[in-house]
Amino acid sequence: MNTNNPLQTIQTSIHTALGAVSEFTALLQEPQKFTNYLTQIQQKPDQLFQDLAEKGKNMEQDMTSFFKNYFWGDGKKLPYAKYIERADGQAFNQPYEIKGTKMYGFVVEGSMAKLQEVCDKYLNIPNNGEIEYRPATNYLLLTFNKIDSLSSIYPPDYDKGTVHEEEAIFWMLTVVGKRVGPLFIAERLAFFMPYLYVNNSPILVSGREVYGFFKQLGTFQIPDLNQEPDLLTVDTLVFKDFSPTSQSLDARLLEVQRISTGAKHQAIKTWDTFEEAIRAIASLLFNNNEIAIPGLQLPFNILEYLINRVVPLVTLKQIRDVENSKKACYQALIESPMQLQTFYGGKLFGFDSFGDQFQLKINNFANQPIVQDLGLGKGYPAGSESVNIPIKLGFVLHFDFTLKDGKAVWQAPQKN
Repeated sequence: MNTNNPLQTIQTSIHTALGAVSEFTALLQEPQKFTNYLTQIQQKPDQLFQDLAEKGKNMEQDMTSFFKNYFWGDGKKLPYAKYIERADGQAFNQPYEIKGTKMYGFVVEGSMAKLQEVCDKYLNIPNNGEIEYRPATNYLLLTFNKIDSLSSIYPPDYDKGTVHEEEAIFWMLTVVGKRVGPLFIAERLAFFMPYLYVNNSPILVSGREVYGFFKQLGTFQIPDLNQEPDLLTVDTLVFKDFSPTSQSLDARLLEVQRISTGAKHQAIKTWDTFEEAIRAIASLLFNNNEIAIPGLQLPFNILEYLINRVVPLVTLKQIRDVENSKKACYQALIESPMQLQTFYGGKLFGFDSFGDQFQLKINNFANQPIVQDLGLGKGYPAGSESVNIPIKLGFVLHFDFTLKDGKAVWQAPQKN
């Protein structure tokens, strides 16, 4: 002990006192050891005080650890536990590198009112209005993606290898902001994916457990780049009706089919850059590349934003509580940036004004209320088991990208 340091002297004295209390408590429980203890005091008093000080120091560290683990003393989040890795684990560690993406995109029109209901249910109501998401447009994008490889960027999962992926996704573009009195202050854009289907379990588990994407398994028919996109399909597990006796089955959920082929138009060219592709698509959908967002006083230049900024994907990540199935033991809004790496090219292959037309057919199943949720068309005709939705335009893009670490922009309070 350094007697020239008053602070250290006080700390050592406190530690010795704590150790003595602990030792005295132990002797009360085992009085037969009292004689040996007196002998130790007489023969090695310095060693005894050192032992008591060390015991008291350990007690202090144990108490500090206890309070850090069970109380929020400084208001800061406790460090997360280390993730336990498995050789057969399917929740691969992020970020991910995705190479050779062939994306077939089809634009359809939904209902702004229905899309707002989707935003409210999955994004706004959970966070009690701290952050507000609004549909930026009534246009929805349905993509069929064929991906050569997906892999983790860092070990340990980088060393495992790559996964081939096929998927179909409905995308809706949202404006993210906050309400200040009667005004909505827009801050950024984010894509929300209300329906997402993938072809294998590692892609499903990684997407759900890491980012919160609500992925479902499916099987797909997606053409290669050297084939005409005449038919694209998704099959998945469905329930025709909801009832205690309903049996699930694998069935065709949706398909995109070319219904007419127009004469080749001279204005349609292939795209060599991402900016060229975005400008061409936006010019066909929006006047002056601007969209009027309800509640926003000024038009939002979507084109410049999409070209110059990384637009994140927003998800509701939640885990059902094991003690109460009506509760979520973890719930958060996650925004995850998707960063374009290499753009190989693309082209427009379907636009109704040119006579090259496609049609989206969606079959009616109780557990897949896509038409009702998104406000597609006029809904299912009475007595019909399917509905046909006109497609505004179709295109294909070929690129590589990375899906980076996400960020919890809102998180529900944790159960104590």
